[in-house]
Amino acid sequence: MPIARVENGQVVEQRPIDLSEVPEHKRAPWRPVVIEGSGEVSETIVEPTQVRIVKSPRPLADIKAELRARVDVNAENVRLRFITPGTGMAMTYQEKHAQARAVLNLGQIAANALTEAERNDQFPTLAASVGIEAATLYGCAELVVSRYEAFADLSNVIERQRLLGKKNIGDASDAAAAQAAYEAITWPNP
Repeated sequence: MPIARVENGQVVEQRPIDLSEVPEHKRAPWRPVVIEGSGEVSETIVEPTQVRIVKSPRPLADIKAELRARVDVNAENVRLRFITPGTGMAMTYQEKHAQARAVLNLGQIAANALTEAERNDQFPTLAASVGIEAATLYGCAELVVSRYEAFADLSNVIERQRLLGKKNIGDASDAAAAQAAYEAITWPNP
């Protein structure tokens, strides 16, 4: 049984030896250590004749909160396998998509009849792609909308898994069930 040296009511040292191994004239500050439980959280209680270390499981609410936060991080990491990271890039994607929709509504003939200056003035973010991602403004618009729709389908799957995973974790009756719910989440692969 391990022992602990106590000074001013506080444990200042622990050793993995039995109290009988300490010379009798040095035993006064030492007390046997009794370990109770097997959880991750421990509380040390100094008593007159012993030191009790009470180990208890983490509160289920804490475990669930940690797992739900991990689900959000995992969902974002999955999204980032398919898109470019960053708040600025997200804003660029949104703007480019809005401009692409406007170009499609304008029509192919009218969109492709715009001069370079008109394209840059009316659709600056989308116009940056002309000649790089597609030959025409309308072609760029079609590409952006196509990519947006493909990602929207994928985003639906990711969001459903994220929300369902968090719900199942929240519904879990104990830590093992919460962990199992977390591990049961299946994310799409690229």
